[in-house]
Amino acid sequence: MYYSSGDSGDETDNLGHAEADFPASHPLVTAVGGTSLGVSSSDGYLFETGWGTTSSTLTNGAWDPAPPGNHIYGSGGGTSLFYAEPDYQKPVVPKKLAKANGGKPARVVPDVSLVGDPNTGMLVGQTQTFPDGTTKYSEYRLGGTSLSSPLMAGVMALADQQAGRHHGFANPALYAQYGTPAYRDTVAPDQPVAVVRNDYVNGVDATNGITTKLRTLDQTESLHTTPGYDDVTGVGSPNGQRFLAALAAAAAR
Repeated sequence: MYYSSGDSGDETDNLGHAEADFPASHPLVTAVGGTSLGVSSSDGYLFETGWGTTSSTLTNGAWDPAPPGNHIYGSGGGTSLFYAEPDYQKPVVPKKLAKANGGKPARVVPDVSLVGDPNTGMLVGQTQTFPDGTTKYSEYRLGGTSLSSPLMAGVMALADQQAGRHHGFANPALYAQYGTPAYRDTVAPDQPVAVVRNDYVNGVDATNGITTKLRTLDQTESLHTTPGYDDVTGVGSPNGQRFLAALAAAAAR
């Protein structure tokens, strides 16, 4: 089972303290975090970093508040307050993360990650009813770890197909490939990276004007996108065919 790790970062904005989301934090499920993915005009892979977004609005020729601005959303992650560290995480997850709450090592999420940032997400088509009562087809970008999780389920369906068998509970197989070319190690950018976007004020059309916003990437509150396993992106993002081949080879042994 694949669960979204959450879209509220470390949950401090909502709870006043950092906490990993449930059910993604359960040791017997795969927690899928989100990334911000840069894609070239020819659909090539440019870069990938942890999904955590802050926002500033262009006001009288200046960004308000000054960048990086206010935190609005991001990939859920962190250390569980309830579940002990599972065996599959012990060789991989840094002790400072597993023991972030003090006491014995605990479960840390996410396990793995895929694109989730709405600014770099997927284009979806849907038929919807608009405020004027009309119903028509439209296209819109979509994100969140509610995108990341089904994408991971789809990747694992391909892995099952290539291996010729079901992997079942995936976490032991996912962690066994940690540090190999099966993953892209998602790290923080060398310098600030942001997306400039124009939004309809009313969310439908330009009738009420347009606002220009700056969305700064990899702003992850108390979570950190680092080399190796981290509490924003887990072991990293699946590296295409190399990931599928690695899992198939492991299944054959």
